[in-house]
Amino acid sequence: MGTPDGGASVFAPNVISGPDSDIAPAFAPSGSTVFFTRNTAGRFTIMVSERQKQTWSPPRVADFSGHWNDLEAALAPNGRYIIFASDRPATSEHSALTARYYNKEQIGGRLWRVDLFRGHSGVPCLLPAAINSSASVWTPSVASNNDLYFMHTDPQTGRFRLMVARASGERTYSAARPLAFSTGSFNDVDPAVDPQQRFLIFSSDRGSPGKASAPGPERLYIAFAPASSHPIVWPVQIPGWSDPTESQVEARLSPDGRWLYFASPHPGHTSGEPKAGDWDNGKANIWVIALRASLWHSRQSHLDPQRAPP
Repeated sequence: MGTPDGGASVFAPNVISGPDSDIAPAFAPSGSTVFFTRNTAGRFTIMVSERQKQTWSPPRVADFSGHWNDLEAALAPNGRYIIFASDRPATSEHSALTARYYNKEQIGGRLWRVDLFRGHSGVPCLLPAAINSSASVWTPSVASNNDLYFMHTDPQTGRFRLMVARASGERTYSAARPLAFSTGSFNDVDPAVDPQQRFLIFSSDRGSPGKASAPGPERLYIAFAPASSHPIVWPVQIPGWSDPTESQVEARLSPDGRWLYFASPHPGHTSGEPKAGDWDNGKANIWVIALRASLWHSRQSHLDPQRAPP
C-alpha cells in the first residue's frame, strides 16, 4: 500500500478501483473482506471482495444489495453488522426514497442495518427515527462502543452537517446531535471515526465554499476529540496533490488504523503520459495512504488548525 515516497496510491487497480466510480471501502476486522460502493451509470451498489493472498477476488454484489441505490457501507469494529445508506422503501412505502439537497431533487437516503452471520448477511432493517430524522441521511461510521456518526442535510442552511448518536447496546440510540465544528455554514460530509473516537476524518468545502447550498471542492480534514465541545480541526494534505478543485471524499480507516482510504478522480498519470489503466479515466477511484501526522502537521500557514466556535 502507498508509494515508496509516502504518497497515495490506487487501491487494487482494475479489480476494486475499476472503470466505474468506486468509493467507500469497509473492511472486516481481519482485513480479508472488503465491502465498497460502485456507481455504474448512476446506480449505486454495494460490492464485496475477498483477499486471496496478495490480490483481491473479482467483486460481486453483496447479498443485501443490487436492487435499490445502496451505498457507503460501514462495518462495526467487531464485524457483527453493517450500516449503510439506501433509498429503498420502508415496509409501509411503495417507491424509492427521494430528497432535495444541493438545490435539486435527488435520490434519498436513510440508514439501514444488516447483521452478518459467518459470511452471510441477514435482512436489512431500517434504523430508528433518532437516526433517520429526514430523507437525506448518509455515510455512517461506527465506533467501538456502537456510537454512530453520520451526515444529514441541515433544514435551515440546506448544507450537510455531521452528527453523532450515542448507543445503548447495539440497537438503541439517543437522539442525534450535531458535532460542534459542523455548524451548517459549510458542507461537511463523509465522517470516518477512529473506533476509540479520538479523531474523525471527514471532507468539507470549508476551504472554498460553494454558493447557496451547492458544494464547493470537498477536501479532507481531521478533527481531534470530534464529539467534544471544542475540537481542533486540521486540513489534510495529500503529498503531491496540488489541484485545489479536486474532490477528496468518502474517507475510511483500515482495521488496524494504519491506513487512510479515500475517493477521488485524481489522475493516475501526468499530463502527456499514457493512462495507468482502465481505472484512470477521470471517475472516482479509491486511494490509500499511510495515516501519519505529517498529513496535517505542516509549517505552511494555510494549514493552521481551526477551532470550533465556543
